[in-house]
Amino acid sequence: MLLFIAPYGFAQDVFERFGERPYKGRVDYLVELPTGKSITQYGTGSVLLERSAPGKANLQLQSKVSGTATEAELTIPGIYDDTGWRGDPGEVQVSIDADGRIKGGGTSDGRTFLFSGTFSPTDVRLEVRVTMAREEGGAPAGTILTYDYRVKRESFEAQVGQDEEGGCRLVMRPIANFGGGMTMAQVPECD
Repeated sequence: MLLFIAPYGFAQDVFERFGERPYKGRVDYLVELPTGKSITQYGTGSVLLERSAPGKANLQLQSKVSGTATEAELTIPGIYDDTGWRGDPGEVQVSIDADGRIKGGGTSDGRTFLFSGTFSPTDVRLEVRVTMAREEGGAPAGTILTYDYRVKRESFEAQVGQDEEGGCRLVMRPIANFGGGMTMAQVPECD
């Protein structure tokens, strides 16, 4: 009986450690052009692992540079169990293991993605690197975009009993999926 209960309990622990409450903070954008020129911008963003059904959760990434059109939103549906969280099968695979290590990558719609970083109960350090195979939005083929998330949240214990002022809230937004489709999802919007 304990063999059947232990994996389920561990899966809950993984989700409870990293899920439901958004991490928010700084996001650095690095644009590397094939000519060797690079541009760095600084913005804000959030990372949220949100339950969508029992055993299922979406990883939601959101970032924006204030006063510019530079923003990104990405939702990756997935499942969690005793080994951690992993995105649904598809062209781009992302996973968060039970110790909080993030890894993954793949190619979708002319873009190559590489994910790396770590989750902890209070911090996420995530790098998302996107290499464009073709010209897009004025950027030439071969351009590399790097999103460096350095986001935090208070521990659950510190949040108990506090009223939420400012911070992040969930709002419905159209989100682009890998492969070009669109879906409506709740995403964190942070002050």
